[in-house]
Amino acid sequence: MKSILQTYLEQEIWVLIRDKWYFATVIGVWDDLLWFKHRTYNKETEEDTLWEMIVKISEVIAIDKVQSVVSRKPDVFISRLLETDKNVTNPQEHES
Repeated sequence: MKSILQTYLEQEIWVLIRDKWYFATVIGVWDDLLWFKHRTYNKETEEDTLWEMIVKISEVIAIDKVQSVVSRKPDVFISRLLETDKNVTNPQEHES
């Protein structure tokens, strides 16, 4: 598991630790420890909290790589579609 986690340094993955999933960015993997950061959202206060956690690698049950994220908000979804379409029709604009 350690070698697998090391391949995801600075990437976002889902990590199952004990019985809870975390959408995490892996910061480091040392000896028998996994260091990552993740956000939680409080519906009552509408605040995001950024956490950093260190857990024993032996407590990691599973990982799941995130392939893509699509917003369910119609305006965000449409603007991303338009942005993607623009990149496809005008690829020269993004070459530097």
